[in-house]
Amino acid sequence: MLRRFYLLLLSSLIATCIYAQSEPQFTQYMFNRYLVNPAYAGHDDALEVSAIHRSQYVSLANRFIATQGLNLNLPIDVISSGIGVTAINDLIGFQRSTYVALNYDYRKKFKWGKMGIGIGVGLIQTSIDGDKLRAPEGDYTTGVNHNDNFLPNNLQQGVAPDLSFGIYFNNEKYFAGASISHIAFSSASIKSESGGKTKLNFSRNLFFTGGYNIKVSNKFSIMPSALIKTDLKKVQLDLSLTTTIINNIIAGISFRGYAKNTIDALALVLGFKYKGVQLTYSYDANLSYLTKFNTGSHEIGLSYRYPFKKKESRGYFYHNPRFN
Repeated sequence: MLRRFYLLLLSSLIATCIYAQSEPQFTQYMFNRYLVNPAYAGHDDALEVSAIHRSQYVSLANRFIATQGLNLNLPIDVISSGIGVTAINDLIGFQRSTYVALNYDYRKKFKWGKMGIGIGVGLIQTSIDGDKLRAPEGDYTTGVNHNDNFLPNNLQQGVAPDLSFGIYFNNEKYFAGASISHIAFSSASIKSESGGKTKLNFSRNLFFTGGYNIKVSNKFSIMPSALIKTDLKKVQLDLSLTTTIINNIIAGISFRGYAKNTIDALALVLGFKYKGVQLTYSYDANLSYLTKFNTGSHEIGLSYRYPFKKKESRGYFYHNPRFN
């Protein structure tokens, strides 16, 4: 099984050189909306700092498929804006991609809620540890020789510019957003075994998110939400239902897929809130053809929210003895 996995990984790397790189997967998208949409910055009227780690398809191989995310955002009300920074580190076998972006969001308030238009500008650094790969036609008796013009025979790195755009709507009851990543067809070049340059292309991806918070009572609420992802060739759907009990206990369920060939996982979500701190954990039980070869995926998130108090204008009273 291990050899089969690396052959599959190798094939995906070769395809990556020609076609595209997939976006990282997160089950807890409803708690980390900023990771997929730069227009979210500042919309919660608070300083938000969050971190997330995902280990995917555990036990599929002895090499991690893992993703880490870190972000910070806050509003700047004096210029009707929000700013923030996002960093994502994605590891698939012997390929690593690190995304870092600065984000700006223009915020407009209406009677029904808030709208934001955001842009993210950053870099993608990607690397492939070529001496760890094994190609079907390679010769490894006296060293690393893949006999492949696309693959490097040692650790190679490349850097590419990155640009994203998004729009986001929200109020106390609902949120909705749309965003696009890698607008400029980001492409990083690495040096191949033959001495030439191999391009790793990061294709454009569209994200559509939405959710509605239903307050059942003062201590119990339900939020159905959805995430649609597409590169205009393939589409994936996440449907989730999370509840908040006694205002600080989180429990939920999520399903990924919409047709037989897209069904991937059923996930359970647990967590709690305490004085601005939120800790969440989710477990994905795999439902695809890989279910016999892995023990599922784990995701843990930690965030801190510090709300900004609104300055209220206070009226002045002048005491006049003639009017009591």
